[in-house]
Amino acid sequence: MRAWLVAVLLFLSLPSRAAPALQFSFDEDFARLVSQSVQAGTLDDATAAKIRALPATPAMVRKMKLKDTDALLAYLRTLPKDKRSADAAQAVSAEFRNGGAKYKAVAEDVRRMLNEYVPSQFSAQLRVVFVFGGNSSGFAFDDDHESVYVNLARFSNATAQELAETIAHELFHAVQSHVMTAPPRPAPGAAVSSMGTVWLNRLLYDLVQEGTADLFTHPIADREASPYSSRLRDAKLRNAKRIESIVTLYETAGLRLLLAPPPNEDEYEKVYGLLFYGTFDDAGYELGWVIANALEKKYGKEAIFKLLKDHPSQFVLRYQEIAKADPKLPAFSEEFIRTVVAQASDGRVTR
Repeated sequence: MRAWLVAVLLFLSLPSRAAPALQFSFDEDFARLVSQSVQAGTLDDATAAKIRALPATPAMVRKMKLKDTDALLAYLRTLPKDKRSADAAQAVSAEFRNGGAKYKAVAEDVRRMLNEYVPSQFSAQLRVVFVFGGNSSGFAFDDDHESVYVNLARFSNATAQELAETIAHELFHAVQSHVMTAPPRPAPGAAVSSMGTVWLNRLLYDLVQEGTADLFTHPIADREASPYSSRLRDAKLRNAKRIESIVTLYETAGLRLLLAPPPNEDEYEKVYGLLFYGTFDDAGYELGWVIANALEKKYGKEAIFKLLKDHPSQFVLRYQEIAKADPKLPAFSEEFIRTVVAQASDGRVTR
């Protein structure tokens, strides 16, 4: 790993802060090794052995739902045959050979963006892991409070600003993991019929997570399209025009989880995917952003961090009060709001 990546610990601080509270560092090893091997057209045994030893490797296996590291290496060996991956590898590996100026440039922008929402008393040391390949632009795990992952294969034609926004988005997920109380998983052996409340609360929790993190990435909708942002910007603009339908979609998904609960996590993810995967333009992100943006305008940026500490139903319930007074905002149905109040599993739920 290059010295600058080892040494850089960038603290997110207000000017008056005496000592760093929130810090983050960059780990490039996985992205460097894989992009270089993809550009070379082969993943040799020596490089494969190095990849096996990297801390990013089990995270990639987990995110891609692969059987083991051997399966990941088999997947990586297919990338040179994929033109999009090969082109991205050429750009990413060239950036590393030139000293990674783009990746260095994002640090200050990330620090500035997070400072706007994270209070000075919050303390954590986080790690941004650059990966290459996989099925996501960026990801983090609720049970890993220190690491976030950014797939440089998806950012080979992105500007430093666009990359910084994604890194800030993912780092905010890490902040969330320190602050939010994740809803309980279904108890082992629990009857499927008893899982509805669990899954509804999970959907509310996911809306808070993605909606507040999208505060960092949503600005691409307000700028002229770039080669990187064109598809994402178009999707956000389409979602903005059909936001009333997205509210209905979210309500429908929530009621489906409550009345016909999925038996396990994989089945829950199919419902989650309707809102937060690309098949339907990641519609849930737009809804989450609309809610977070309205709450920020009403209560200020500091309210976003405070909401992370509350029951996720408050994200919807407090927004509903704003929407009822503003005809320009899409409101939830009163029946859905009554359902949220009745089914949310925490005593802090109020109206």
